[in-house]
Amino acid sequence: MNNSRQPVRTTIFYGLICALMFIPLGMFFERTALWPVFFRVTIFAFLAAYAFILANWTNKRRISVIFPLLFLFLFIFGQSSTAAFLLLCLGMLSWIRSGVCFQNAFPKSLGGEILFSIGGGALVAYFSPYSTVTWALGIWMFFLVQSLYFIVMTDIGQDEEHIPVDAFEQARIRASGILKQASER
Repeated sequence: MNNSRQPVRTTIFYGLICALMFIPLGMFFERTALWPVFFRVTIFAFLAAYAFILANWTNKRRISVIFPLLFLFLFIFGQSSTAAFLLLCLGMLSWIRSGVCFQNAFPKSLGGEILFSIGGGALVAYFSPYSTVTWALGIWMFFLVQSLYFIVMTDIGQDEEHIPVDAFEQARIRASGILKQASER
């Protein structure tokens, strides 16, 4: 299997990297008046990078995720509620993942996004992060939940893992198919 297409492992490690990056940056900005803006810009940057990773996995053009990200970027400075911004981030992640990258039937997509996006956000909210370290743990926990999306909802990478069949096995399979067709007549 191609290492660049292991979404569960990559999502877990990406979440860990985001959490580890959030700690030193957050500790620098948490005592300043810039904390709310820093927090929103950081979450936006993490989501934008993840959106480009998702687009890369599905071989979608990167331009296809730009519009949802630009829409979200306008709300970084346009409103003051962090909770509303985080809820909008969940919506944009759902739009990018199910609407652009992994297009499934609507009921399946809606159910998966409610379970994984809203469920992951609700799980983070349940633990009520209050400091930089707890927010970093919340970010990682959110990406741990997001990695479950790829186990339940997609089959990415399954088509690349083939067990090589030798020539004798292929001939046996073809011969049994011919015999089965002949016996049905």
